[in-house]
Amino acid sequence: MRSPIRSSLLALALLAISVMVVAGCGGGGGEDPQKVLKETFSGNKKVTSGTLDLSLTVSTDGIQNVKGPIVLSLTGPFQSQGTNTLPKFDFDLKIGAQGQNFTAGAISTGDKGYIKLQGNTYEVSSQVFNSFKQGFQRSQTQQNGTKQNPSFSSLGVNPKDWLKSPQNKGDADVEGTTTIHIASGVDISKLLDGISQLLSKAGSLGVTQTQRLPTTLTAAQKKKVEDAIQDPAFDVYTGKKDKIVRRITIKLKFKVAASSQQRANGLKSGEITLDAKIANLNQPQTINAPANPKPFSDLSSALSGLGALGALSGGAGGTGGTGSTGGTGSTSGSSARVQAYAQCVQQAGSDVAKAQACAKLLTPGG
Repeated sequence: MRSPIRSSLLALALLAISVMVVAGCGGGGGEDPQKVLKETFSGNKKVTSGTLDLSLTVSTDGIQNVKGPIVLSLTGPFQSQGTNTLPKFDFDLKIGAQGQNFTAGAISTGDKGYIKLQGNTYEVSSQVFNSFKQGFQRSQTQQNGTKQNPSFSSLGVNPKDWLKSPQNKGDADVEGTTTIHIASGVDISKLLDGISQLLSKAGSLGVTQTQRLPTTLTAAQKKKVEDAIQDPAFDVYTGKKDKIVRRITIKLKFKVAASSQQRANGLKSGEITLDAKIANLNQPQTINAPANPKPFSDLSSALSGLGALGALSGGAGGTGGTGSTGGTGSTSGSSARVQAYAQCVQQAGSDVAKAQACAKLLTPGG
């Protein structure tokens, strides 16, 4: 598995919360779609707690041995504990592909962390959790030292500029809350400009290992994406009273140029749907530590026996046969990295800097 399991799940959980917090700022009234969007994507209201329900569905055409869509979901409650403090959350991650299902998750009680994998729960070592916690606090301190809770606008990005001909579709119920449904097309060129701007600001957002991210999108890269994407649609459901986002959906189709299909394993076209909802907004959430978690050291053994992991997250070109390098070979490679990482963290003891340096062992070639 290319990304560290521990950091990937915890980071994904925090990212999911951050997306809803950033998108959820707003306030005011008005039914004009442009005004509603402006109020939704600006202001200083906060999302401090709720229940997240995010799903991503990808359907493809042309890739051999890939049947049916790939479906990813991230669900569960979260609860802020204030500025510069790691939030509490209990998220479940599910991935379905090729008739197989992979389940994982992450729990933070604020003081301890846990990883869920295929129905079992593992307690993250105190060194690992404290390292992650301190990294989160440090990034928040850096942000607060420059701009209080950076918004899209403070980064020079305005999501409403990405939308074309927004329309007010009237009221809609989202998880028991009355919302205003704004439907719109998407200006792909402006969207890519926004992504490029965010990439250039990644360092100021406290994103770690930014050397792995491009700092901008080139004109050629933008042109390829614009040519590939078809029929993009964006729907936002914002609270009628508070103008805080309760649901966002993004749908688009894409086609791969004939000259690029071979490099894309035969991929010709596909469709992507993202649906993110939040319920019980700003209502207290209860997140408890799991009963009888297994030790973190058992996680590497679990990975060794998880043959489906390589098929779901390893090599895209593997067929899953015994001669493939995308199946068990990928899994055992991940297991070896986890074992090396666990040993490194134990040797680091209470030295946070040494524990953080161990993270490089979790990536291929690290």
